[in-house]
Amino acid sequence: MEEPRVIATRGLKQANFSVGEKILCYEPDVSKARVLYESKILDVDWTRDEKGKRVPEYLVHFNGWNSSWDRWAPEEYVLKHTEENIDLQRRLQEDAKDKL
Repeated sequence: MEEPRVIATRGLKQANFSVGEKILCYEPDVSKARVLYESKILDVDWTRDEKGKRVPEYLVHFNGWNSSWDRWAPEEYVLKHTEENIDLQRRLQEDAKDKL
């Protein structure tokens, strides 16, 4: 009989966002306007940053967009869905319109 695998979990942090959570996500394409979209977390995966540190990445669905636009986004692109962040979303959209 095989020995059960033991996975060390000490020192692993929890992801700040969970599957199904309603969020705001920055436009992941850096060549486009820096705006926030109403979104939802579809999946969470752990990757390594440039320093080798384990960091979460989130598969994000942008509300109102076809699933072909779903994207993996690093945690720094994802914000909690709060009134404060919704205000930031409005300001960023106004700034983007002013630049057109």
